[in-house]
Amino acid sequence: MENIEELREYLFYRNQILEYTNEDMNLSLENDEQVYIALFDIPMKSNIIGFNTQTLALVFGLNTHIYHGSGKVIVDLEKYENVMKAMQSLLISSHQVLPEMKLINDFEYYDSENVRVSLKTRKGIFFREIKKSGDKIDKFLLMLMDYIIAEIIKTGKLENR
Repeated sequence: MENIEELREYLFYRNQILEYTNEDMNLSLENDEQVYIALFDIPMKSNIIGFNTQTLALVFGLNTHIYHGSGKVIVDLEKYENVMKAMQSLLISSHQVLPEMKLINDFEYYDSENVRVSLKTRKGIFFREIKKSGDKIDKFLLMLMDYIIAEIIKTGKLENR
């Protein structure tokens, strides 16, 4: 099964982002709540195992990438000024929702019909699965994600969502 290897590669990239530390980046954090990595697992419609998710990964000041369960990777999105501004906006603003998120140790991927958000700080990884009938926190996180995706779409690097 060819797509099993692609799925392994996708999960490798996804987990590698979450394992990355501010020390690995030589990044000095201002406080324990400063978000320096954001990861959005975004469900997609597909009947092929592993093709039903893509991950938007943001690393403070460095990278904006999209990883797809098919193995496709879109990199260098941070080179676009408006994408970089959207990434910075998300990373600066997202600390506000940390009290409404769960601090986790296990960040293994699982299938879901909902967007899953992971925000990394010096304290660890904060997680929230966004409900379809979400509250103001869910709407805020979706708004930040949609802002970045809208800027990515404008680059022409992403055919569709």
